[in-house]
Amino acid sequence: MNKSNMAQKEKDYSTKPVPLKNRKSWVSVAAIYFGMTAAISSFATGGGLIVNLPFRDSLLSLLIATGILMLIFYVPLGLIGAREGLNTYIIGESAFGSKGTNIATGMVISVIPAFGWYGIQVSIAAEALNQSFGGQTSLTPLFMVILGILFVIPALFGITSMALLDYISIPAILIITILGVLKVFSIFDLNEIFSYQPEGDHSLLWGINLVIGGLVAGCCFVPDYTRWTKRKLSDVSYSGLVGIGVPLILLTIVGSMMALTATSLGIEEAWDISKVLAALGLPSIALLLIIVLQWTTNIVAAYSAGLALNKAFGWSRIWWTLIVAIVGTSLSLFGIISSFLGFLNFLSIFISPVAGVLICEYFIISKGKLNSKRGFYWPGIIAWLIGGLSAYLIPYFIPALNGFFISMILYFSYHRFIIKKEDKEISVNIN
Repeated sequence: MNKSNMAQKEKDYSTKPVPLKNRKSWVSVAAIYFGMTAAISSFATGGGLIVNLPFRDSLLSLLIATGILMLIFYVPLGLIGAREGLNTYIIGESAFGSKGTNIATGMVISVIPAFGWYGIQVSIAAEALNQSFGGQTSLTPLFMVILGILFVIPALFGITSMALLDYISIPAILIITILGVLKVFSIFDLNEIFSYQPEGDHSLLWGINLVIGGLVAGCCFVPDYTRWTKRKLSDVSYSGLVGIGVPLILLTIVGSMMALTATSLGIEEAWDISKVLAALGLPSIALLLIIVLQWTTNIVAAYSAGLALNKAFGWSRIWWTLIVAIVGTSLSLFGIISSFLGFLNFLSIFISPVAGVLICEYFIISKGKLNSKRGFYWPGIIAWLIGGLSAYLIPYFIPALNGFFISMILYFSYHRFIIKKEDKEISVNIN
């Protein structure tokens, strides 16, 4: 299926279910998510882990977090998309209302993460370009502005992917991975890697939450893609295992190893892959490939966020897309890359409660049926808000899971005890 036909089908089924006859193999969904996960962000997450955890703990937190992302977020939400054939925004109407879904699934899952990721990726790309020109720090802000504008141009014209860049993105990741691993083992052996002790001192739970924050948004809008696959639990599970599990684990491990080595060479922000590659002495071609990879990711981020803002507030999709780029570029200029770990923590805290409400509504309250609601459905919105604030304020366990389960329990309690009590009172009055 060519891209024009696919775009037309996306438009045709933007508000209605995808017919079973138009569904595809789980392999297509896995390929999309493999491309999303096999990105520089996975290297960055590995670098973030190694700053505060030994390599063994980084590896264990990665494996546990991957299991949580799959079992609690990706598979349940993906199954809803596969069963109903609808995108995340429409599914969100059942838990947050037709207007409330613009906030919960539009702004929280799509727009706010897009602002942050756009800024982070512009920062990484600008640093890569800066290193290619000899590492003159004074040039970095100029490169941020230039790349921030360049990255959004295809998205303004509705181009969500550039064929040439798509074709070289996976080989680019492979080249960077091989070069990075070879360089690491030219400096350290395996025993030295496993015996590494960081300056920071965080817990295993902190590491788990960090990894969840890196991919929780992608796992929460999975219905956008699984609606195009068959209605089988196995198909959804396979797509997640291949599309998320494999690349996330492999690239995060490699990112941790490269960051560990760069840290020993004096790099402090080990999540900035451009600085890591420069410290390892990798050739300029690797740094230029970083720019290409960031470009492909930011095209999708800007376009998707522009659509979400257009749906929520009207006006022009083109102007909203440009605003996403302007805000993201501004964040890069203000140094969002220095707050990378905090950004991932923010995403884990406030996105996971959205998933808790959606899953509770569909599987527990509505028994596997989609019951859309009009306007703002305040029980869902309030459960999400309390879940997010609770996750932020409670300094125990894993914040992402705290928010997920607190929002789910609140939503369930409202429908189990308050609504049923009101129904009984009405029944008594009628009799």
